[in-house]
Amino acid sequence: MSSEVFDREAAAVAAQLTDGPRLAIIGSISFWHVQSQATCSALGRLLAELDDLVLLTGGVDGVGKVVGRSFFDARPNRDGHRGVFHVLPHGYWRCDYGETLFAGSDMAERREVLGRVAQCYVVIEGGPGTAHETTVALGRSVCVIPVGRSGGYAGELYPQVSRPSFASESAWRDLARPDVSPEQVADAVSRIVRAHVRGCVYGV
Repeated sequence: MSSEVFDREAAAVAAQLTDGPRLAIIGSISFWHVQSQATCSALGRLLAELDDLVLLTGGVDGVGKVVGRSFFDARPNRDGHRGVFHVLPHGYWRCDYGETLFAGSDMAERREVLGRVAQCYVVIEGGPGTAHETTVALGRSVCVIPVGRSGGYAGELYPQVSRPSFASESAWRDLARPDVSPEQVADAVSRIVRAHVRGCVYGV
């Protein structure tokens, strides 16, 4: 499909989301780093404190599921989806929490759409699929936060991405430090996301 078609599908997905800044969590479907699962769980809880944040995942196991489920469980039960949305290809299953939306006919097309929907992306571990989504996102010049210490594609990406002006040097440095705890890494990501949200223009 052409970029124009993916743009239209992304717009259709965005139209189904609640108002608020949109953050996508992308990464591995199984964990490689011994502390990544704990990092993801802590990150979901911290992000849930941002009342109007809309959290997007690719609807599969691993990084997205752990962050998404932790976020969902920590959010007050004021609506059914609690601000969590998953994007999967047409014909796939619905996730058992949050709200599942459909775009593309396969995972490659879904990655094209997911890479176009959010205003900020957190990358934890990851392989070729994560690289695909990130390349699409970077092509839109949106915020990408690679957790370098997690390894995988995030580890490769971290030294290639410049620190955003709104991210503190200490928080950005903690993304790659091997000597910090999962909670400290999650806090660093959360601080960067909060700083991004403060300057976020809804609907972009």
